[in-house]
Amino acid sequence: MAGRLVVALMTQSCTLATPPSAVAAISLKLSRAAILRPPPSYAPPPSLSTRTITMNTNGQEQQQDNLDGIFKQKRILRSKVRKALKAMDPTLRSHEDNAIQSVVLEAPWFRSCQRLCAYICCSALREVDTSNLLSAILQSPLKEGDVQVRKKLYVPRVEDKNCHMRMLNISCMDDLVANSMNILEPGPIDADGNEREDVLQASDPVDLFLLPGLAFDRSGRRLGRGGGYYDTFLKNYQELAKTRNWKQPLLVSLSYSVQILDEGVPVTPHDILVDALVSPAGVIPISPAALDRMRP
Repeated sequence: MAGRLVVALMTQSCTLATPPSAVAAISLKLSRAAILRPPPSYAPPPSLSTRTITMNTNGQEQQQDNLDGIFKQKRILRSKVRKALKAMDPTLRSHEDNAIQSVVLEAPWFRSCQRLCAYICCSALREVDTSNLLSAILQSPLKEGDVQVRKKLYVPRVEDKNCHMRMLNISCMDDLVANSMNILEPGPIDADGNEREDVLQASDPVDLFLLPGLAFDRSGRRLGRGGGYYDTFLKNYQELAKTRNWKQPLLVSLSYSVQILDEGVPVTPHDILVDALVSPAGVIPISPAALDRMRP
């Protein structure tokens, strides 16, 4: 029986009688094969990994190309609007300044607000004048009886060139000093030696932001001057209001006629839209919040 091999396919057991020397030889061959054979390893199909990397790279490149295109459009539009503002007749500018401020001062949504942030205009930047607005706020009496009459006013202070801007409370125009760019802004310490209240540290929300800008469209898109200060600050304030369950403030931009464009203003995902515009012709409510809160 030695050397005989009987195999039953699939249904019966297999009987193997093999001389010991043959068994040893087979074992030795198997052992050598196991040693010499490289261990199995997994690698994804080259076509799959290459395709994934290519798709990711192409998507990133496409996104960057889109952003580069938007930034280019913004630069072109800024140049165009700056030229239009520079060419604006001084008499017309003064007329529009007064008309815009009158619209705001007479508006119910302005009269009813108790706390607001407003910019201090810079003539060199050809921004809509806000001096009448600020004076009207700061010259009103603090209280009539037990009722607060004067609005609490916060104005911007630029801290550095990295989009860091704060809004600090002031009580009179004498609280303002010219910075290195000859723009008026509040000092961090008041006349009594106390730190000014920062709106981001305040215990109560503001109702309104009066914002500058270079160009706007009727969809609420705003083109700033490229520093990113207001978009960064507004994003931080909106997140704060959401965290504290406050009603979001109305974002209202003041605009000369030449700054409101029929063509769309290019924006990126980081740009904050405004709720309404105020032009010499009146208020242009845009967002649902503005349409609700600015009804006559």
